[in-house]
Amino acid sequence: MRSRRTGRVAALVLSSVAALTLVGCSLEGPILDGPIAVNLHVHTTATTIEVDAPGWFAERSRVYVCHADPPLLPEPGPDRLGWEPGSACHAYGVIEGDDGLVASLPIADLLGEQGADFAAAEAWYLLMLEVDAEDRVLGAVRSRFDVPDAIRAS
Repeated sequence: MRSRRTGRVAALVLSSVAALTLVGCSLEGPILDGPIAVNLHVHTTATTIEVDAPGWFAERSRVYVCHADPPLLPEPGPDRLGWEPGSACHAYGVIEGDDGLVASLPIADLLGEQGADFAAAEAWYLLMLEVDAEDRVLGAVRSRFDVPDAIRAS
């Protein structure tokens, strides 16, 4: 009886981690070798991308929205100092908070110079980079989400 219960609990934990990982949220950092689940909620309104990451532990984060899957972080070392994800991403700047990350990102910011790329994208990607005081990237969370209907229609 006890081994059956232990097996059920183990299966539940593994399936929960697998399900959250499949959603597209992962954390990569100098100590971790693979993705782990992060409590992250992303939804859009007609004018904003709403981000709520109550489990995000970073005190300082650089936040991006990308029209293509952003690259993975380089291996820990000097390449992570000031690392940027590339031209497919729009930078929203540094967001500070010691108890999770909450942000309302204006969609209008994406529709300037790269508006056609964002409108034509199959999906958008949220990228949150944990950075230290020297702007060294310590870890990253990425999440794929649907392009808002209002943008697709334009």
